[in-house]
Amino acid sequence: MNRLIRRMGELKKRGQKAFVAYIMAGEPTWEALREIILELESAGVSAVELGVPFSDPIADGPVIQAAANRALARGVSLAQIFEQVASLREQTDLPLLLMGYWNVFLQYGRKSCLQDARSAGVDGFIIADLPPEADPEFFRLAGQRDLCTVLLASETTPEDRLQLILSFASGFLYYVPQLGTTGLELKTDRALEKRIRLIRSMTDTPVCIGIGVKTREDACRLCGYADGVIVGTRIVEFIHRHADRPDLACETGRFVAGLIP
Repeated sequence: MNRLIRRMGELKKRGQKAFVAYIMAGEPTWEALREIILELESAGVSAVELGVPFSDPIADGPVIQAAANRALARGVSLAQIFEQVASLREQTDLPLLLMGYWNVFLQYGRKSCLQDARSAGVDGFIIADLPPEADPEFFRLAGQRDLCTVLLASETTPEDRLQLILSFASGFLYYVPQLGTTGLELKTDRALEKRIRLIRSMTDTPVCIGIGVKTREDACRLCGYADGVIVGTRIVEFIHRHADRPDLACETGRFVAGLIP
């Protein structure tokens, strides 16, 4: 069984919520990143999203855009990411997802990308600019290889489109509580809670909320009605700010542990 699906199922059985951490691939170095991922696992992170750098990350705010530019400047590529994930699989069973933009995966080659992801030990994809109807074959082939395809929905997604998205989504649904790029201030209200409860009534696929989740208080509040949260900007920012510290991995683990409900 896919590691992400198994992990989400285990959390549900235990009555626990998911905490998904986003970090940029190769940031600040591959060696440091491997240590960070292992520390995140020890801290209790449920899964890690590895950002695949792209030159025009339209859905990302300035912090993640800057991280992507640094990664590109160091030559981080999709092929390198597959190699590093394969190496990590000797040390961890933590679910690992690749989050990026369709052009990067498409240029690698649809079938080659899926095959290499499967061989490396990747558990799935989050492709912000790939709606299901744009390339249903990709989703079909991913499913055949036991790879999750996490899809996004937002406050403006109509119910009939939600049904379509949920029919393709696996692993979890990535819910964006407000329109905008990563790093926004989170705004929560009864309308958001009602919306999440509606979606959860429509599907057995877990619903995790991302974009704007910055504190443990945010995470606790959202986990009152969602299946989990995703935190990216604060973690990426922390790693960059402390990149020169010899204890970067341990400090990142402690920092993230303080965000987990």
